Amino acid sequence: MDRRHFLAGFLTTATAALAGGRQIALASAAPPASRPHRKGELLAASHIRQAAYQWNNVVMGGGGAIPGIVLHPKVADLAYIHTDVGGAYRWDAAGRHWIPLLESIPFTQWNLYGVDSIAVDPNDTTGNIVYISTGKYTANWAKPMGMVMKSTDRGATWQRLPMTPTGGSNGDQGYGERLAVDPHNSRHVVYAARLHGFFESFDAGITWASVQAGPHGFSPMARDPHKRGHGLGFAVFDASSGVTGTPPRSRVIYLGATGEGVCQSRNGGKTWHLLQGSPPWPRKGVISQDGTLVVSHRHGVAKWAHGRWTHITPPAPGGGGGCAVAIAPTDSNHILATLGGGNHTPVFRSTDGGMTWRNVAGIRHQTIGWWASWQWFSNPFSLAFDPHHPHQVWATDWYGVYRTPDIRAAKPVWTNWVRGIEETCIIGALVAPATGPRRLYSGAADIGGLDQTSLTQPPTRGIWVKGLPAGLDRTGIAVHPQDPRRVVCVGTTNWNSPGSGGYSLDGGTTWKVFPHLPYQGIMGGRVAFVGAQRRILWVPQIGRPHYSDDLGLTWKLVRCRENLSGCAHGNNIFVYDQPLAVDLANPQRVYLLQGSTVLVSTDAGAAFTRAGANVPDDWNHQVHTSGQPDDVWVSAGPKGLYRSINGGRGFKKINHVQVADMFCFGKAPAGAAFPALFVQGKVHGQYGYFRSDDQARTWVRIDMPAQRVGDNPNTMIGDWRIFGGVFVGTNGRGIYHGCPAAA
Repeated sequence: MDRRHFLAGFLTTATAALAGGRQIALASAAPPASRPHRKGELLAASHIRQAAYQWNNVVMGGGGAIPGIVLHPKVADLAYIHTDVGGAYRWDAAGRHWIPLLESIPFTQWNLYGVDSIAVDPNDTTGNIVYISTGKYTANWAKPMGMVMKSTDRGATWQRLPMTPTGGSNGDQGYGERLAVDPHNSRHVVYAARLHGFFESFDAGITWASVQAGPHGFSPMARDPHKRGHGLGFAVFDASSGVTGTPPRSRVIYLGATGEGVCQSRNGGKTWHLLQGSPPWPRKGVISQDGTLVVSHRHGVAKWAHGRWTHITPPAPGGGGGCAVAIAPTDSNHILATLGGGNHTPVFRSTDGGMTWRNVAGIRHQTIGWWASWQWFSNPFSLAFDPHHPHQVWATDWYGVYRTPDIRAAKPVWTNWVRGIEETCIIGALVAPATGPRRLYSGAADIGGLDQTSLTQPPTRGIWVKGLPAGLDRTGIAVHPQDPRRVVCVGTTNWNSPGSGGYSLDGGTTWKVFPHLPYQGIMGGRVAFVGAQRRILWVPQIGRPHYSDDLGLTWKLVRCRENLSGCAHGNNIFVYDQPLAVDLANPQRVYLLQGSTVLVSTDAGAAFTRAGANVPDDWNHQVHTSGQPDDVWVSAGPKGLYRSINGGRGFKKINHVQVADMFCFGKAPAGAAFPALFVQGKVHGQYGYFRSDDQARTWVRIDMPAQRVGDNPNTMIGDWRIFGGVFVGTNGRGIYHGCPAAA
């Protein structure tokens, strides 16, 4: 998922040091409390009461890149995967689902949800010890910088180790495992970093030392010449090489050095040399029990055995660089590989050490109905033989995890095992109508978005097979307030190309593309139904707003003396401001933010004028109405939350809300006329998620101490069917639904 964040192109070297020793707990851990309390009871805590809430993922099913899978050599059916932007997961073989392991990282530390590598202790018969290196990005704006973490309970809790900043999981996903534990000494752990070279620890990660240089012109500190942050791509111990040194360690270690080649140490990592004839752009490296090393690289696949290189690239149509490779632990002649990327990438198998190959992509067993056929084996990242089931093979790619029970079959059956993995990136578009056939509409990168009738089961069909253009990423969605069967959406094509939009008259069962566009090259933005009829108001990115009264057959330019171009920020899909709001008390009245200027329309969006008062501007500002006449609210991120009770003519800052990164309204408490108010930000000096049932006078905290609903949350909407219900969209952990525990 290079695709995950528009800032990924600005990767820079991270140099800040990390504090160590802190721990984060698994989401299932009990929240700390001074005394037992009953379900639903509120606990007093410095102006904020803690509400008992339940948070769960809305079940979508996969949808994100999974660069690596690690199977434990001593414990059967124990597997871990790491994602580029959505954390790490552990396989629950009994339940046949994946368990997320980083749920308690708070949203203020969202960068740690990118996981660059995973390593298990190959000598640990309990399977409890696991290491991860974290960090989506390495740029200075990505705080905190990545770090290495260790768990001694299979990921239930994590200790943050004092390691030089790591990260870059979303820079390029095609590389191997950078973390490795020595098979001859569990206290010897190594890390091959993207930016800072080669590190090793001889006390199981408590302290680390940097290996600064080596002979023969190679230094493990070297970076690739194009400085794209790939650096050292993998680290592999050769268990067959024996033991050397004090403390003891494996004699032979291999490193993949981007732009240089494969490097070898024959003295346990003290000195290094470049293996002559090695591929200069190695990606992944895997090793068998007899010491045979197989490496994928920019131009194919190579094998190092008996002191020489052999090029064993499968003869794939169209060729392409090597990516995923695997070698059977006990049979170095049994090799798997993929070439190139794209859709329907074939998997090749060799049983003679790479001399001949056969395509074993096999038969698809689909478990997620909305997945398109082209999503299968789309740019595979990793392949792995199961050490406890000799013929079973796992694979990961751009959208999920696959497994075949018997790779020897003439046509192996591959099943996509993605239950529990929620890695979609929501891009600012969520709608949860109070009535109607759909529970939730979403817009997402890569998959476009989904129309869901259930929060616990994935849809059976994707939006691109129901009439919307292939590649449309929905940035704006709206449901008609009087007719939930009428739905409209707009978006861009394949992320950041000019897009289009469409509408549904049956609640999202089928869609039709707008017959015409307001202008060629229109980009994403937000959309709404306004007025008493079926007027569609489109506020695009960059361009000026237009409206249509005939479902997109014709469009008219919105009139305004102000410059309305670019009310929706940016020119890419990763923009989360909400500058458009229809007055829930009067559909003829529409509010629009243009920087600090609040604009209002009284004729259903045909024309806008200044409302009368300005508000602080913020890149992710939002405007919403409560349903009370002339009641309009605006958030401005670190500048707080503001309210107007006179239709925007004057605003007052809400006390005790220091930061309002997101806010929304939801279903009112029983017997109340004013809706519940939700804020994500800083209230009474605390960072978190909060709800007020009395128009912002008092607050309860609704995120739990052991589940922070993190990973770059960007969109929040109320659940109008359940009091206290709220949806949160993230940039890598899909969509969360929170509601009072009693509900």
